[in-house]
Amino acid sequence: MCSIILQMTGCMFVLFVMNYFEGASATYTKEEVTEILNHFLIDYDPRLRPGFGGDPLQVNVTMHVDSIGPISEVDMSFRVDFAFRQYWKDERLSYGEEDDDTLTLSYEFLRKIWLPDTYFPESLAAQKHEVMTPNILLRLHPDGRILYSARVTVIGKCPMDLKYFPMDKQSCSLIIECYGYTAQDLMLVWEPGNEEPVVIASNLQLAQFSVEKPNLKNYTLSFSTGNFSDLEVQFVFQRSLVYFLLQSYMPATLIVMLSWVSFWVNRNSVPARASLSITTVLTMITLIGATNASLPKVSDVKAIDVYFGMCFIYVFGALIEFSAVCYFNKPRYEKQSPTESKKTADEYEFQELKPSLPGVYTSHAEDQENLVEVNNHRACQNAIMHEQARQRELKLEHKLDTERKEKASQHIVSKMDRYSRIGFPISYMILNAVYWVTYYKLTRATELP
Repeated sequence: MCSIILQMTGCMFVLFVMNYFEGASATYTKEEVTEILNHFLIDYDPRLRPGFGGDPLQVNVTMHVDSIGPISEVDMSFRVDFAFRQYWKDERLSYGEEDDDTLTLSYEFLRKIWLPDTYFPESLAAQKHEVMTPNILLRLHPDGRILYSARVTVIGKCPMDLKYFPMDKQSCSLIIECYGYTAQDLMLVWEPGNEEPVVIASNLQLAQFSVEKPNLKNYTLSFSTGNFSDLEVQFVFQRSLVYFLLQSYMPATLIVMLSWVSFWVNRNSVPARASLSITTVLTMITLIGATNASLPKVSDVKAIDVYFGMCFIYVFGALIEFSAVCYFNKPRYEKQSPTESKKTADEYEFQELKPSLPGVYTSHAEDQENLVEVNNHRACQNAIMHEQARQRELKLEHKLDTERKEKASQHIVSKMDRYSRIGFPISYMILNAVYWVTYYKLTRATELP
């Protein structure tokens, strides 16, 4: 008798719900709608999964990615904000035919029904949004199908290979797994249909990356506690090179070109060339340090390290070239001969001699002696004047010759400078071409895991 009454009550409830969702909502009060929801929970055990003891329950998953970032090379992590949607069927919550309207429920109803225990195993942090109320959508279909959507933010691990930085392409994976239910009880599957299971917002823009189409995987992992069903979405990020061209590559190139200016500066202008060469070396070191400050301390040689190393070799080579020019082209002064630099004692002695003719002659013999002395003195004086004139001519000739050599040396460029003016730019352009072509081919040939 009791079973007949329960069957009649169930039939009356089904008819009641069907009439309610056929547009007769104005006929029923909110108390009657509450009674419908309460009837779902009669003999409902949220501790047991739907179809307990039978085939594994299939939970379909979709995602709508709203934002991505920041992507940190230092922490090897990325942040993604998305709507996480799960679909499954619980026949215990069916209330009508498939053509009937669906029922959108409050998040509080989640506490009264069974939910899959999905989580993100390789996440560093995860949270559900609750401003102003929990961002949760719960929709119930007449045949018992449930849509459970929640807005989630996950900070996940993102191991990066930076040897091609900044021309690299990184892959960051987000894994979804059941914590307690094994593959014998629950299977996670990407939602089949016309639309992509993972949709990225069309207006999504990243500062340094462009997002490519995500790769989806479905597999089973074995642990000591059993086999678990896993889903994986692989986000592929192609780094934008424009920022690094403007902030790193172009400044490094201009610094190298600035170091070449010293090849056109006169080699005798030592302070100018020295300050220019040392300044370019120090500026290059500062640029390298500023760029690497925002990157992790990895042992791999990055592509930008190769370029900076090449630029540093060129600016340091310009400094070495200047040092070599100063050493091999230092001015040589001709030594003066002893006859040009030394004045004999006789010269000074004769210069001090002055004719002193006696005013009174006491005798003829004395007059003869004085006359001989005067004649000798005049002969010596004439010889000294002739020698002084010749020395002046030699000095003037030497001075004019030195001035001609110095004037000519100002217009003579050393062979080192001439070769450097051509060799440095040409070799730098060749190495640049080799650098860009090589890394272009390497990045295109590299396959992501």
